[in-house]
Amino acid sequence: MKPALSDIFAPDDEESAKRRIAGARREKAERTLLIHFTPRSGSSWLASLLEATGCLGIGHELFNPSFMPQNARYFGARTLTEYVEMARRFPVRQGSLSFKITSHQLHAVFDDPDQFFAAFADAASVWLIREDIVAQAVSLAKMVQTQVGHTADSDGETRRRAEAGFAYDRSTIKYWLRHILAAEQCTENCLRTYRIAPLRLSYERITAIPPRQLVELMANWCGYPGLPDDAPPSSRHEKIGTAQNLDYAERFRRENRGFLAKVEAERRSWLDRLDDPGPGLPKG
Repeated sequence: MKPALSDIFAPDDEESAKRRIAGARREKAERTLLIHFTPRSGSSWLASLLEATGCLGIGHELFNPSFMPQNARYFGARTLTEYVEMARRFPVRQGSLSFKITSHQLHAVFDDPDQFFAAFADAASVWLIREDIVAQAVSLAKMVQTQVGHTADSDGETRRRAEAGFAYDRSTIKYWLRHILAAEQCTENCLRTYRIAPLRLSYERITAIPPRQLVELMANWCGYPGLPDDAPPSSRHEKIGTAQNLDYAERFRRENRGFLAKVEAERRSWLDRLDDPGPGLPKG
């Protein structure tokens, strides 16, 4: 459901005016790295690496309706048009803007995808998915039920309690798998409609290479010159999946072979087009 504008944007007051004036003095991004993603695909880990470089933006979810009210007040943005304009200035680091967005967020915020893709027509686009969509659905179901999503935001005891309270539920996992698949279908349609050729990556592939190599790939893709030699240090995010996740995923596969065969057929061409983030780094 589209959020009410009154719940998102800043009031038309003196403080908002000051923020907009401050934003207008900032330089617009020279380059934009736009990450299309699905939940539990490694996007938070990737974003933390981008932010750690100090020069590739901060990789935040600029158009997540849950985060937009706070952002809008910081930007002084009274409308979506002002929000987009200030978003191209405030989060910029060393001339670079990076942010991530899901298809559900895009359609919740924008009446017409044309608005979004016109605003960021010059962006270097990345499309991040997870090859193992069953493991992804289990992870998402667990996060939604337990409200524990990242090691950076929780301690060991909290994660142990969440583990103990997460029961296997076939219908819930299937619901979230369909949610992820619908997001993939929608993003693929948008990429095709707007003739965008993204860098296609997966959770499995980006977590299999050194962080330095990954940020070099991102820098090359968006055209950032001269990545600092010490970037990035490390990410606060670590893998949060456990043996329980693996057990639930395997059980779900056993119980849903026919359903998963159709899902795999739907996704095959997308997986076949994934890029190799190895030594031959593509350039945007």
